[in-house]
Amino acid sequence: MRGSSFASRVAILLALLLALACGIVAAMNYLKFEKLLVSQQARVIGIIAADAAEAFERGINLGVRLPGVPGGQALLERALNADADIRRISVADARGHILFDTDRGRIGADLPPGLLAPGRASPPRAWRATEQGLAWIGVPIVNSFGQAEGALLVGHARTSVAARLDAIALAMLRPTLLVLAVAIPLVVVLTFVLARPVRRYFDRFGRTIARDAPGDGPPEPSLAALDAGLAETERLLAGAERELEDLVSRAPEAAR
Repeated sequence: MRGSSFASRVAILLALLLALACGIVAAMNYLKFEKLLVSQQARVIGIIAADAAEAFERGINLGVRLPGVPGGQALLERALNADADIRRISVADARGHILFDTDRGRIGADLPPGLLAPGRASPPRAWRATEQGLAWIGVPIVNSFGQAEGALLVGHARTSVAARLDAIALAMLRPTLLVLAVAIPLVVVLTFVLARPVRRYFDRFGRTIARDAPGDGPPEPSLAALDAGLAETERLLAGAERELEDLVSRAPEAAR
């Protein structure tokens, strides 16, 4: 009974460790794919935003101010349809005042503070932010002198990324469960096969030590024979040592 209990505890521990290891590996792979897909989406949205901002810059270089760029609103509407995850696009001036927006009701309002460009980098460069439940990519709109006239901001969701991550998680779940379904019973069987003899050896060793303890009766016959052999060997070594010392003491007398 004790052997079965010992083997059961070891088997459960090893099965839990195996499941934990598989779970950690699956989670790390999932996070790696998530980072890769989010980065890939950000690059695609960044390219769309940069192209739209460049179109506004061409209008500015023709001699008009940012609020008067011809076809600005239509340009945003076309960019909105460039990717299914894009939810909103805004163009604001350097003070954060919205000039064009795919949500026309927000034209004339101010950008939330979280969407403003961080600091005043020179030259102006793109930035990322999170606001209103969307991930935003901001791209500066600069004039021919390299000065920022405003910014174009693209707010996008991660619907497609979430769908692809769900497919990846499902694809990883099947082989992981298959490995666990094969490995856990194998670990349990091997544990019971190996743990019971080991437990018997430990029990036998414990009983031997207990019987050989002082005051607990005569020692095991095999241990008694070993003790007798060791005592005899010690006696022979002591006699050889005495004979060697006697020969060494007689050597000077023989020399004279």
